[in-house]
Amino acid sequence: MPDDIEEVSFAISESSIPLANLLKDCGMTSSSSEAMRMIKQGAVRINEKKITDTKHLISSGTSAIYQVGKRKFKKITL
Repeated sequence: MPDDIEEVSFAISESSIPLANLLKDCGMTSSSSEAMRMIKQGAVRINEKKITDTKHLISSGTSAIYQVGKRKFKKITL
């Protein structure tokens, strides 16, 4: 876990957003299909908890540290 994690605030219009779309919109993956592949491979973690459900929804008003692969970290606040 790096010491200096980039913090991102992200606004959504609905009450929740699919995890794959969030990762794409915040620049952690180049496309939502790449995000889906990373989730299926077990390479995505939220607060160090592995996420393997491709339909995982992220609720509005939450803040967490997202990790994609070994080196991409961001603290995303919705």
